[in-house]
Amino acid sequence: MKLSAEERATCRLQPDRYASALEQIRTNGYVVLEQALAAATLERVRTSFEPLFADYIARKGYNTGTNRAQMHLPFAAPFIDEAVIAHPLVIPIVDKLLGSDCRCVYLASDTPMPGSDYQRVHSDNDPLFADLSVALPAYCLVVNIPLVDTTEENGPLEVWPGTHLLPDRENHNAIYDTVNPHIDINRAAQSLPSVRVLMPAGSIVIRDVRMWHRGTPNRSNAARTNVALIYSRSWFGYGSRISIPQMTYDGLSAKARQLFRYEKLGQPAMMPWEWSK
Repeated sequence: MKLSAEERATCRLQPDRYASALEQIRTNGYVVLEQALAAATLERVRTSFEPLFADYIARKGYNTGTNRAQMHLPFAAPFIDEAVIAHPLVIPIVDKLLGSDCRCVYLASDTPMPGSDYQRVHSDNDPLFADLSVALPAYCLVVNIPLVDTTEENGPLEVWPGTHLLPDRENHNAIYDTVNPHIDINRAAQSLPSVRVLMPAGSIVIRDVRMWHRGTPNRSNAARTNVALIYSRSWFGYGSRISIPQMTYDGLSAKARQLFRYEKLGQPAMMPWEWSK
């Protein structure tokens, strides 16, 4: 969805565009809001991320495949800029799909480096009811913000639209090697249409956590980093692990405080290498 100059300036979608964004997530499983993040905010996040990531790799190495790493972000500026954790274009969509009492349970990053390979096709969570033969409404959404342009060469996310609507019993593949007695996701994906999500830096992807996807090889000469957040319905038992200093929490907006209310308040922000997976 290409944003107009007015939408970027006001950080508000027109009613028909808001409805379209909701429809795209409900039917396809995702929507892209192109260049939603202001250039200055994007640059602050990128310049702070790069030395932190280099330090993390030196200490911990790659953890999600060849030359690919997931890294938690410290709950500190600039990673907790309001435009990152509670973007005014994102929150109305998230609130509508998950309820206005939803929460944010994950603040991290995913970085395929040059030489990274394909991931296996997967969804990010096990189903709520593994034997259920009907699809449930969304209960968890992933928000990704690329820090650089995402191209065919640098390992774009590949998604399988509509797979979030499969019954729970067909979607049991949160862990790459999970065996689903009902369907072989990696085999099935070979015969289903997929899309590589290409977009400018600072775009925002909102996707249903259940949608099948995979990382693709980064054949460029530079890292391709996504900031990653996960929002969930208030009752979903994921999260409660982000350490947030009390003064930092108190300085957040009312909406951001609500989003992170179930995390570890009053604790020092953790550096990426202090996390245990």
